[in-house]
Parts: sequence; C-alpha cells; structure tokens
Amino acid sequence: MSWMINCKEATHLVLQGQDTALPWADRLRLRLHLAICAACPRFVRQMALMKAAMGPWRGYRDSDSPGQAPDR
Repeated sequence: MSWMINCKEATHLVLQGQDTALPWADRLRLRLHLAICAACPRFVRQMALMKAAMGPWRGYRDSDSPGQAPDR
C-alpha cells in the first residue's frame, strides 16, 4: 500500500468518510494528500457545505402521506 494517493482516490475516501468512519491508515493517507494538493481541500469544503445545507432535509416526511416524499 502506497501512502501517496491521487485525487481520484482522495475523492473516494472523502465520500466514503461521509458515510462511515475511515480506518486510521486511510485517514492518514487522506491527510497527507490534502496537505500537498490544492484542489482536494476545496472539494472537502464543498462536501461539508452540501452536508450542512442538506441537514434540515434529513428525515423529512410529508405529514399528509407518511413514508413518501412530497410531490413537489
């Protein structure tokens, strides 16, 4: 396993880290990449912004029809 990863692998780890906790080795590899890459930290910030913006919609249910999304 190489400690240096490319942007595609870093993107995959960022997205995977949104759903589950990354193993320590993957977290370290991602941090190393983020320290030397100009574009990937911007992607991390964008993902955090999108997650925060979507936060109010988590668990949203229409009160008229339980379990279904609204028809809007």
